[in-house]
Amino acid sequence: MPGFVKCDICDKIFNKSNVASHKRLAHGKRVTPVYSPSEPEAIEVITSLHARLSEEGKRKVLERITR
Repeated sequence: MPGFVKCDICDKIFNKSNVASHKRLAHGKRVTPVYSPSEPEAIEVITSLHARLSEEGKRKVLERITR
């Protein structure tokens, strides 16, 4: 009997046999940026983006990074 699993990217639930296709089609390949910032620069970018989020968005980010 087929099981159900969550997509680890968007947390939607899919049939186990379909989740790989979903990931490929819905999320595609993640392209590595040509420029790779140093850790302090990356932290600055992340905190800057986080500051722009709504309170709901900040809550969702916190939930995802503390899993």
